[in-house]
Amino acid sequence: MYQDDRRRRWAVFAAGLAVAGVGVALTTRAGLGTSPISSVPYVLTFVFPLSFGLLTLLVNLLLVAGQVALLRREFRAVQYLQIAATGIFGLFIDLGMWLTGPLETGLYPLQVAELVAGCLLLAAGISLQIVADVMYIPGEGMVKAIAGKSGREFGTVKICFDISLVLTAIALSVLFLAEIRGLREGTLFAALLVGTFTRFLLRRVRGIRLWFYVRRPA
Repeated sequence: MYQDDRRRRWAVFAAGLAVAGVGVALTTRAGLGTSPISSVPYVLTFVFPLSFGLLTLLVNLLLVAGQVALLRREFRAVQYLQIAATGIFGLFIDLGMWLTGPLETGLYPLQVAELVAGCLLLAAGISLQIVADVMYIPGEGMVKAIAGKSGREFGTVKICFDISLVLTAIALSVLFLAEIRGLREGTLFAALLVGTFTRFLLRRVRGIRLWFYVRRPA
């Protein structure tokens, strides 16, 4: 007989957060715009003297609050762990920004290469989180909550949610900076590439699930 080892699931989930955090950092370091999910905190780094990772945490706290307001009694207490998960995610974003500092370049072909590599890492991190299947991070949790309450398909709500984040980031940039900063063609490419890479990688990492099950002592 075999039993599901939740510790292994959480280990894979944590690894996914780490990989995704570095992926966001590399995508941003390319200088062509960041991914939609990170667009709002990234724009805010030009407004407030706080790190990218810390602002990611603060923005995601608002998304957790939004889930609580939307779901009310349906919001399970365990989902408050999203806050801790986002803290880890933000920590690895800041670590990734530090590690990728020497990779900053003004050469467009290299910028594109960094963007693609960052999207691949972000997709790998998301894939690991999906395979672990222990919880959603706040952005995905908010999409799931809206989809559940509205009866809309998850993928459709995800697209609309990402668009709303980018529009919010543009509005904040114009409001506080009088220009659009931190959002470029790379933001659109990231939106397309991350989803494509995630679908590709998910089919190849599902085998990790076998590691979650351990033989039960006789």
